[in-house]
Amino acid sequence: MHLKVLHAEVDAEAQALAARHASRLHCRQGCSACCTDDLTVLEVEARRIREANTTLLQNEQPAPAGRCAFLDAEGACRIYQDRPYVCRTQGLPLRFLSEDEDGEIVEERDICPENAAGPALESMDEAELWLIGPREEQLVELQLREHGELRRIPLRQLFRQRG
Repeated sequence: MHLKVLHAEVDAEAQALAARHASRLHCRQGCSACCTDDLTVLEVEARRIREANTTLLQNEQPAPAGRCAFLDAEGACRIYQDRPYVCRTQGLPLRFLSEDEDGEIVEERDICPENAAGPALESMDEAELWLIGPREEQLVELQLREHGELRRIPLRQLFRQRG
């Protein structure tokens, strides 16, 4: 699988889920509360961003520290078409499995506080939430196939270093 294919599949699934939750999702252009400076991407995604946004990365400045480097002055994403996986599912109700201290698998659910109003996540069917895990595994497989290791790159470091 190619990264653009994976991103397109994620977009289609995320859009279908967002349509189900349209009344509770307040994510719109300019809503950037989740777009923080500490975001990192795997090299495979960094390469997509670099290749598709050469002029931006060479000639423009990153957003001020504390905000995602790719936000413009109005809080919109300057690389929206090439944004990383993590940005493609932001705001959706999430479901993930983890191991507790006894080794038992437990399910956790979460949603952006801006989108919390609405039916309780615990009352929703599993299919109504984005399952964290399967798509991330596919992304890791792409990364390992193309780069051999799981190196992550801070988004801010993609901009040409000046000075």
